[in-house]
Amino acid sequence: MKLTCLFLLLTGLLHSQEVTKSVKNRSERGTMSDQRQLVRGDTGKWNDTAMLLHAPSLAKKPQGLSLDDWIDELTETKTSTTAADDNWLLFRTRQLDDNDRVWIQMIEQTGNAFTITMHEAIWQGNYFKTFTYYEVNAVNLGKLPAGDYTVKWVVKPLTFTQLEKPREAQNNYQTNWPIDAHPGRGTALELKASFTVQ
Repeated sequence: MKLTCLFLLLTGLLHSQEVTKSVKNRSERGTMSDQRQLVRGDTGKWNDTAMLLHAPSLAKKPQGLSLDDWIDELTETKTSTTAADDNWLLFRTRQLDDNDRVWIQMIEQTGNAFTITMHEAIWQGNYFKTFTYYEVNAVNLGKLPAGDYTVKWVVKPLTFTQLEKPREAQNNYQTNWPIDAHPGRGTALELKASFTVQ
């Protein structure tokens, strides 16, 4: 009887075990996304509302199609994955100004629940020549056992006034990060999604 209880307890602990990956320092910002695409406003594209989607393996994305265009295709079709497939999350930010920065800070898994924490740092300094953009982030969750899964994507607001390389603000977007980011006003944005692996 005691052995059975111990086995059930250990099995429950394994199923609810937490897996966490997080950015430890500023140089690691941007590394939690497996792919990123910046879509400038002067291309004629604009996005006022953030969006989160579960997606099949990026290998299924039509060749030559951007992540941004693939999101639009996936919103119109029903996708499914099996335990043999990689599972991806696609996240499209709201429209931002060129000095604003976003990065995934943490990816957590507890059982069949994923929580992705993203920081959205809004520039508080003076603008000279600016453009707007939104970013598409792709995160590979890997192969998952059959079952139902939930995702919560949390966007935490920050503000800042200094970049690591101020003279390269527009030319070095992917590696030029805020050095004085601190909590911003407002509440965190939460988007939720669910999917089934068959």
